[in-house]
Amino acid sequence: MSGLLDTFREATLLQCSFLEKLLDLDMACVADFSASMAEFLQPSPDNKFVYGLAAGRSALALYSFLQLMQNHFENVFPFTLEDPVQRHYRKGKNLGIAISGSGETLAVNKYIDDFITRGGEIKLITANENGTAYKMVSEYERGSTLVIKARTKHATNKDMRSRLSPLGTEFELEVLAFLNALFADIQSRLKGICEPSCPEYRSTVKDFEENARLISEMEPGHLEHWFKRLLPRSGRYVVGGVGRSGLVARAFEMRLTHLNKISYWERDFNTPSFQIGDVYVPITGIGNTYEAMEGSVTALSMGADVMPITANRSSRLVSLLRKHGRTDDIAIVPVKPEYADVFSGDTSSTTWLMSDFTKFRYPIFEINSSVFTNSIVAVGAEFLGIVEAGMRRMHV
Repeated sequence: MSGLLDTFREATLLQCSFLEKLLDLDMACVADFSASMAEFLQPSPDNKFVYGLAAGRSALALYSFLQLMQNHFENVFPFTLEDPVQRHYRKGKNLGIAISGSGETLAVNKYIDDFITRGGEIKLITANENGTAYKMVSEYERGSTLVIKARTKHATNKDMRSRLSPLGTEFELEVLAFLNALFADIQSRLKGICEPSCPEYRSTVKDFEENARLISEMEPGHLEHWFKRLLPRSGRYVVGGVGRSGLVARAFEMRLTHLNKISYWERDFNTPSFQIGDVYVPITGIGNTYEAMEGSVTALSMGADVMPITANRSSRLVSLLRKHGRTDDIAIVPVKPEYADVFSGDTSSTTWLMSDFTKFRYPIFEINSSVFTNSIVAVGAEFLGIVEAGMRRMHV
């Protein structure tokens, strides 16, 4: 098992290097992207519609950004690929944001074409300057592109990254961190502070990287126990979470499928009831959310295991597992000391409606839990003897 701990640490440090790469982007391009977003988000009496054009885990990274916009701007409404562009299209009031690492995702390219046909403004973030999406958007007069060079799920080079960050982890993590850091710069511009060096963006990226690096220092003995409890089981995996933590949870559930595990998203229509041998993995920064508590109580009552990923040692969820003698089944994702007060206490939630605190909380846990779960996938692939080519065959 010591080899798996080495894999976990190496995978975590590799992801920290992915975050650091975001500081090497052309700041003029980042500033242009941020300035155009700030211009679109300027206060106005009109409703505005933002379409997130992405699929798979790239979509989940983008939806986190859309949630931020919806939480902070009352008249900005996000839509996804499930909503046809023509349903809500209003000339001059629509913005399309497309994410495609390879630039060859057919559904995404179809919606890009819809936007172009209707004359709407569209932005693309991609890793492939030779992809179809890049060609479509770069040749369109109201289109703009930002290239984040990163390994995607379509990469075939068999280097170290394929073992430590299989199936597109690099691009998707960088997009998630980039958009969250960009939001800090957008907010700064809306206040009239328009620095070309994007200091808010840079400081946020550095903060993400410093927090993520703490994950590599998690206590080895506890991690070893946690891996032994999580990975070698034939039962089903049910992963849950709400808000932006829920988006991380859905990405993790996808990766469990790639590891050939039987996994479900907590609120899918086909998710079965718990039974002995199953494991419930709620991902919750504060550890007091109604859904996580209800899911954990139900799972324990049905004889299933509960293995939460959280940042709060004093939460109601931790207290629940302590009563059942299962504190070793909790993964506490570390954060820097200045954020300790954010993830503390046992304030309860009795409704699924998000509080203002949850809406506006700095997304440090979402980035850290993404890094942590990505590293778990690298460990799981090694433990189960699954290579990236096998995971790719499981990918939709």
